[in-house]
Amino acid sequence: LFGVGAARGAELMLATWNIEHLAAADGAGCRPRTERDYERLRDVVARLDADIVAVQEIQNAEALARVFDPDVYDTVVSARREDGRDTCRGMDGQRRTAQRTGFAINRDRLRRQGLHYRVLKGFRELGIDGRRWGTRILVERADGAGPGLELMSVHLKSGCAWNRLDRDVRRHQCRTLIRQRGVLEEWIDGRAEADAPFVVLGDFNRQLDQRNDHFWVDIDDGEVCAWRSDAELGRRCRPGSERRDADADLVLAGSGRAFPYARNPKYPYAIDHIVLGGPATDWLVRGSWQVLDYGGGRKPSDHHPIAVTLRLP
Repeated sequence: LFGVGAARGAELMLATWNIEHLAAADGAGCRPRTERDYERLRDVVARLDADIVAVQEIQNAEALARVFDPDVYDTVVSARREDGRDTCRGMDGQRRTAQRTGFAINRDRLRRQGLHYRVLKGFRELGIDGRRWGTRILVERADGAGPGLELMSVHLKSGCAWNRLDRDVRRHQCRTLIRQRGVLEEWIDGRAEADAPFVVLGDFNRQLDQRNDHFWVDIDDGEVCAWRSDAELGRRCRPGSERRDADADLVLAGSGRAFPYARNPKYPYAIDHIVLGGPATDWLVRGSWQVLDYGGGRKPSDHHPIAVTLRLP
């Protein structure tokens, strides 16, 4: 899956990991942890050994620093405000902490490969009905050569992992996800029209790898168009404005491979994904998609990290 332009260059290991209600303090939130639990999360980071990790369900930068060593990793956490969090289901006295998106970046490893990054404006448009914003960074060559790679960490609405996504769906979780899909597709089309390489990675809360999945079919249509706001769809194509654009033909990393830790073995599909678009589709190293196993005992998170390697031109 990588072309002539990506035959040589820096290799970048990207991962995504929903760390399940990661709080800054011991005993806080809907997944209260002890110091031993944080230590186990740090062991996962060491085993994963990725250059850049997109993260989800993070309370704040302090929480992320308990898992990713600040001497090694820079951290970026969404600026989204959250007030008045509700109680945790079935957990008397426990209040839900913020669930934000972000990144952990191994700064020395990027530097050794002649790369650096900068933080971009948060994608707050994804925050429909108070949902989580997307967090964005741009990875660039220190010498300014070649295109930058835009990465966005996302965490979309839960409760609508499969089945149809059209105007006849009334489930409120699906209605929110439909609107997020429109907003995300407009963003993807903008990057495609600019011939910009990009990766969207995170918790989509959607089984994109199911046959003819409505979410995936829409964002991976290989077309761009002129978008306008729509109360039900988030965004709508202006009729007659559609046109083909190869950069809008996306790649879903790991597509066609059963997810080894699916909640229902009858439907072995992931809800965490790494989606590549624009020139970045040619940078994916074949066979690099992997899922980290936690081993025995209680899982340190209800999501497993997934990772791929890109070879930048």
